[in-house]
Amino acid sequence: MSFESDIFLRSRPDPNKLTAYGFNYTDGIYSYKKILLSGDLSAEIRIDPNGIITGILTDTDTMDEYNAFRSPNRTGEYVGRVREEYGELLSDIKEKCFYEIPFIFDQSNRIANRVYEEFNESPDYPFATAPTYGVFRNNSNNKWYGLVMNVTKDKVTKRASDKNVTVEVLNLKASEEKISDLIDNKAVFTCYHMNKGSWLSVLLDDTADDEYVMELLRESKRLTDKSVHRSGSYIIPANPKYFDIVKEFADSDTQVWKQGRNIKKGDTVYIYVGSPVSAILYKCKVTQTDIPYEYSGEVNISSLMGIEIETRYDKEKCPLAKMKEFGVTTVRGVRFMPKELEEYLLKK
Repeated sequence: MSFESDIFLRSRPDPNKLTAYGFNYTDGIYSYKKILLSGDLSAEIRIDPNGIITGILTDTDTMDEYNAFRSPNRTGEYVGRVREEYGELLSDIKEKCFYEIPFIFDQSNRIANRVYEEFNESPDYPFATAPTYGVFRNNSNNKWYGLVMNVTKDKVTKRASDKNVTVEVLNLKASEEKISDLIDNKAVFTCYHMNKGSWLSVLLDDTADDEYVMELLRESKRLTDKSVHRSGSYIIPANPKYFDIVKEFADSDTQVWKQGRNIKKGDTVYIYVGSPVSAILYKCKVTQTDIPYEYSGEVNISSLMGIEIETRYDKEKCPLAKMKEFGVTTVRGVRFMPKELEEYLLKK
């Protein structure tokens, strides 16, 4: 970590605000200069296309770069004044030109956004000594179901070649009988820093796609409060853009469908049909699983399941507005059916 990165943790620049502040833009780099300490030093702040902030302080008399303030062992009135005035400049730029993000890396932030959309839960940061570590908590009981940490990659992979690579890792709960099957030593590893018998670690570096990470995260959340969900009941999405399930179910009570990772024969799936319907229309029983199938495209499919309709619903019965009353704000992938929502649907 550097003096600059400590201040700009979990934040990203707004180009329009940088320009308004006085930054110049040349060849993909934003730069800003200011005189500090009554003319003793010149500060130049540079922001690269990836949003990485660097700073150079130059002695205006000798034109030498001044770095003494970066060493925590250097003390004295002058060094203290440099840290204070330069820090105030950086903090002002952050306040006026940057916006906050949950984490440091892209996949971590995409996952945080999906958690908020699906569960209406945002990470908190309880560790004073590790302010970038974020915890996802189950709103119903405050239990952890995810911990995001930025660490050197070798701590997770145990490979010496990863010693100088920084990543964010997501620790998740998992059933003890499933952990060994889930660990692939590519994206999913034996848990770092927590109980290896009931947690695992997932690299958030796009080795695993977002949907797979979300499947693991949903299971972790379920394990923190089993009373919230009815075991063996799921909501699955059907996007009319790709498949007209209403038309298909008009002619038959049975279909084959993309299989969710944890769904098994005998489970119940409620099918949410996306816009313009935006409602749960079908309750189905899973009659068969692990039907081999390979497809890559807008939706990647590796196996199918057989489903059979048990109940059809009018779209007025359970539109998205009603689902939100039970904490379901969106359905972008397979998710557990909240017990209270299922009880509502089962009422005649």
